[in-house]
Amino acid sequence: MGLLQEAVFGLVTGSYIAIAAIGFTLIYGIVNMINFAYGEYLTLGAFVGFLSASAVPLPLPIAVVVAMLGGGIISIVLARGFFTPINDTGPVPMLLTSIGLGIAIRNAIRLVGGRGARYIETETTTFRFDGVPDVAIGSVDLLGGFFVTSEHLVVFGSAVAVFLSIHALLTRTDVGIAMRAMGDDESLARVRGIDTQLIRDSVWVLAGVLAGLAGVLMAIQTNVSSTTGFSHILQILSAAILGGAGSPYGAIIGAYVIGLALALSTAFLPSSMTGLSSAVAFAILIAVLLVKPSGIAGTEVREA
Repeated sequence: MGLLQEAVFGLVTGSYIAIAAIGFTLIYGIVNMINFAYGEYLTLGAFVGFLSASAVPLPLPIAVVVAMLGGGIISIVLARGFFTPINDTGPVPMLLTSIGLGIAIRNAIRLVGGRGARYIETETTTFRFDGVPDVAIGSVDLLGGFFVTSEHLVVFGSAVAVFLSIHALLTRTDVGIAMRAMGDDESLARVRGIDTQLIRDSVWVLAGVLAGLAGVLMAIQTNVSSTTGFSHILQILSAAILGGAGSPYGAIIGAYVIGLALALSTAFLPSSMTGLSSAVAFAILIAVLLVKPSGIAGTEVREA
């Protein structure tokens, strides 16, 4: 497979990682916690989308909307039940709570839904581009032909729509401006009359909506299983840190760097070592942070 084809796969992977990483980094920047249970939010969103599309059944676009709404409801319910009561205890107790909650949810999903993978049926159209000159470096096809499927376009288009919507929210709405103010200084935001608990709840709902969407997009590209979100949580965390923890824009950049690194590394690694592609992505993360500890976007990483 040529590098151009791997780049297409990297952009698709980066797209759904970016959507999830925005929600993850909003929680970090405003609620001031690293939510390791966030991967399970993606899994629950993927299952809601799968059941809506397969069991009801609903058209896939409506099933995606149901998954997003379900993700938002699940997120605020879990936040109110487990995280809001310990808001003032500090980031470490909240981190440990998220780890325990994630383990409990993951095993509950496995108990109810089993370990098997499920697939969301979609009608796929493939667009091939074979007129690119074939240039090789050793055994690696540098250019060559490539293809893009309708599923790829849906994932990438959804990501672009999310990016534009998040930018509009953060820069054009009172809630978004209040989120940015809380991210800078929560005490000052409270003094200025911002209802900080309402904003926290809004962040939880928004993060859950994004998790539901990302979960369904992952399911469309791969499958739905009890480990759908958990298998991506380190990539999401890496994207958020690489871009600059707390920065939604940085999370987008970090996600595409991670996605492209995962995809392109497979072109140069032997088939028996493709599992090391994740290690390559984390090596890039370490290298960037050694040069610029604040991340690509320049946002300082808070101490936990």
